[in-house]
Amino acid sequence: MDLQTILTKLFANAGSVGIEGIFQFVFAPGQAFWSEVKAVSHTQPGRHASPDVTIEVAERDFLGIMGGMANVEELFASGRLKIGGNMGLATMLPQIIDAARGAGPKTGKVDKDKRYPTPSRFSERVSASLPVQRSIERRPRSEVSVAEFRSRYLPHGIPLVISDALQDWPLFQLSREESLVHFAELQGITRHGDYVKKTFSSDRDFRSTSMADFIASLDQPAPKRADGAPPAYMGNNILPAQLMKQIKYPPYFDQALFIPPRIWIGPKGTLTPLHRDDTDNLFAQVWGQKSFILAAPHHREALGTWSTSPEGGLDGCEVNPDAPDYQRFPAARNVPFLRVTLEAGDLLFLPEGWFHQVESVSTSLSVNFWVNSGRGW
Repeated sequence: MDLQTILTKLFANAGSVGIEGIFQFVFAPGQAFWSEVKAVSHTQPGRHASPDVTIEVAERDFLGIMGGMANVEELFASGRLKIGGNMGLATMLPQIIDAARGAGPKTGKVDKDKRYPTPSRFSERVSASLPVQRSIERRPRSEVSVAEFRSRYLPHGIPLVISDALQDWPLFQLSREESLVHFAELQGITRHGDYVKKTFSSDRDFRSTSMADFIASLDQPAPKRADGAPPAYMGNNILPAQLMKQIKYPPYFDQALFIPPRIWIGPKGTLTPLHRDDTDNLFAQVWGQKSFILAAPHHREALGTWSTSPEGGLDGCEVNPDAPDYQRFPAARNVPFLRVTLEAGDLLFLPEGWFHQVESVSTSLSVNFWVNSGRGW
């Protein structure tokens, strides 16, 4: 099958993930195609005069992506796939590929900037049946066996901080200066501007950035912005293959259940507002400190929760736990917010459905592992 036909099929149903724009693919100096993606998409050979997104990738790697043998995020992180233009649109490419390969959700068109009502989850019934939790237990790794974790914490969705959990990680043992060697030639996507106010919006300012350069820049004081926006943040990037030997998968789940781990790097002041994910999460703090504010799943309505799609999955909140608006959300008065600070070497078990707000207390590097543990909604 020729490249033009493959690209035509790739974008045929892109409307199902709410995408519109002109995507240009450059496979070699004289080999390029562009696709205008809208209600009815079409693909043409050659270069477009003003594409929204330009993707440079070898034909072999592109065919590997479409055949399920290569990961677009992994190729980007390693520098084998380069992206120019609107990074907000570009970040939707994995969803477009999943939809084209039949791995994505079978839904109608989703407006990525619309807030949908949030469906209830099984984890809400579980947390509502338990005694009110007002603090998060902290225990050293040596005291928490895999068997105890799976019998006491996992089935009931009880958060836990496991200290001294990263002692066998090479990345944890390296100084920041020593670790820069491993970040050479790697790239990530950074968030800029007021990404807090534009939570989960496709209108966020994303940029392609060298990981080594970004880490080196963390030693410089972040300039204060007149609009009060937080500093730039390299958040939710896939952990590059070159760094996999520098970490260890936590032993509390079978490794086959793990989604590819993600990396988060930023200075003091980066903030991810209150939200919840759709899988269990093991969050490892490698450098610095991060503060978490948690709320149990069954407080969904009290927190003014909304979803990015009709089926839910990624859910944001109207309530700010640091400054709740009790006039708009009076039931938020009854929500116990649990606060905990992760130190370097800590591992947080964040069960599916738990709402969490995350802020960097200092220059920080974290790795998280989402887990398809099978605990139902």
